[in-house]
Amino acid sequence: LSSAASDVYKRQIFALACVLTAVLLSMVLVQMLCRNLFNFSFTQVEEYCVLMMAWLTFLAAAYAVRHCGHVAVDFFFQKMARPVKYVLNLVTIMGLLFLTLYMTCYGYGLSMRQMKTPLPITHIPRGCMYLAVPVCSVIMALFFLDALINCIRKKSIEGVVVDTDEQIDQELESGKKLMEEVLGNDGKGGRQ
Repeated sequence: LSSAASDVYKRQIFALACVLTAVLLSMVLVQMLCRNLFNFSFTQVEEYCVLMMAWLTFLAAAYAVRHCGHVAVDFFFQKMARPVKYVLNLVTIMGLLFLTLYMTCYGYGLSMRQMKTPLPITHIPRGCMYLAVPVCSVIMALFFLDALINCIRKKSIEGVVVDTDEQIDQELESGKKLMEEVLGNDGKGGRQ
């Protein structure tokens, strides 16, 4: 999986998540208006919303994987030496890759078992909701595989390209200069 293909997948996931969000919000808005203005509600809307919410949650998780956007406590990680960070990052990515592969297998089995059970109102198979787990887990696994390949090939800490310690030092220095400009020369927030 190349980074270009990974970026295409990322854009498609984002577009699909945006469409699902717009449809979900529209359905909820129509439901609220009908209920409050006309004392009438569509019985199917709740099931469609639950179905879309399940897919939206896992699509957002896959998108966050691509951006390294999940919450992480990195206090100790930042204090480690660069080679230790590299090895720890490799182990973490491989562990998450295996986790997503397990989620794919387990989620597939769960969704297939639930395909026989329809939702009460729409009669859509309940497994369609659970199908979000294996489908999005495959996408996450591809993103983790891409990060692992980048990490191994480019000796990167984050799974993205980081060339040298000097580059990191330059970025930190430019960040310090920007902070000084924003906060003022004294570094305490006051402009002089």
